[in-house]
Amino acid sequence: MVRLHIPYLLTALGAVLVAAKQGNDGARCTTFNIPSVAQNGTSNVQFTSSAPGLDAPKVNPVNGSTYDWWYFDVVDANPASKASVVAAFFASSHEAFALLDDEASLVTVGYVWMNFENGTMVSFHQIANGATIVLEGDSSNGVWHESGMQWTMDPTAKNVVITFDIPGNLAGTVTLQSTAPGHYPCGPVEGGQTMQVMPHVGWANLIPDGNASVDLLVKKTPLKFRGVGYHDKNWGDKPFTASVSTWYWGHGRVGPYSIVWFDVFDPTGQESVSAYVSKNDAIIVASCKPGSIKVRPMGNASFPPFVGAAFPEGYHMVIDMADEGTLTVNATINAPNIGANPVYFRGTAHLSAVVTPKKGKATTETGVALLEQFELAPPA
Repeated sequence: MVRLHIPYLLTALGAVLVAAKQGNDGARCTTFNIPSVAQNGTSNVQFTSSAPGLDAPKVNPVNGSTYDWWYFDVVDANPASKASVVAAFFASSHEAFALLDDEASLVTVGYVWMNFENGTMVSFHQIANGATIVLEGDSSNGVWHESGMQWTMDPTAKNVVITFDIPGNLAGTVTLQSTAPGHYPCGPVEGGQTMQVMPHVGWANLIPDGNASVDLLVKKTPLKFRGVGYHDKNWGDKPFTASVSTWYWGHGRVGPYSIVWFDVFDPTGQESVSAYVSKNDAIIVASCKPGSIKVRPMGNASFPPFVGAAFPEGYHMVIDMADEGTLTVNATINAPNIGANPVYFRGTAHLSAVVTPKKGKATTETGVALLEQFELAPPA
């Protein structure tokens, strides 16, 4: 987790202003103000954890080639439904994360993507007049000013409410209650952990799994369901497309297990992985060791993928759970959560898994997931 050292937080340009005060429970609160435009100068980017502050900004300041974002999602627990919600709060220029809409030098933008039960997709993106993050321990509260998008957490960082108030388009809340311990790419939440899921890309996963409820009014249509929720954040010290070639990521709940996976390749062909499995609010595995997980596409899909290649029907993964045995999972795509894009896919999925213990009989489990793929390599 992040220890908020003053030299890290303050720059000569004052790109991120910080104020500290006592919270209602006596804990120290720290406020970060993120300007709405990219800043000049070199950014300080944090890739090693300390404590506390898992959900804190990791880039100071956000210049034209760095990015930082906070991500939340919910997928309907009913396997017959295609409903989902994804919200992302960006502090990034288009140059740094090229999949964003080009808003010139603006960096504080909020996005929300929604699927109804029948799969109908609706999305909005909101330009913010700067953003404010208030940190208390590992808990964070974020407001993207004048966007109609914000989130709040209780001091335990276990309960989150994302609130939308976009006049004429979207109103209501998404709530998450954590059911699984947070982690970093290679291990639990503790000091000294690397936060790089691959070279130049940071990742911290505060809520790998949670019980969630959605209560929204999308234009004049209600969107209400209960499901599986999730929250993490990513950041980087150079443009995303310069760091990533192939990216498989997802999370889900299958039987009693909460799972999160990464299997990624950089432009040199170096593979990086991250495997997470928890059960009964305890971590079984949190590892980035080679062989801890392997994720590969299913169906008529190329591997490794390239720009414009067909997206897969799903993903097959094998997770080494050490003394607990092996978890073999098929994630079959249920519905896209974003429109057609030649380099990016995100959608919900059905999970089927076989748990093979070191001793005893194998068992089968089912569940739901939300996952994504980037394919950024040019065609051969």
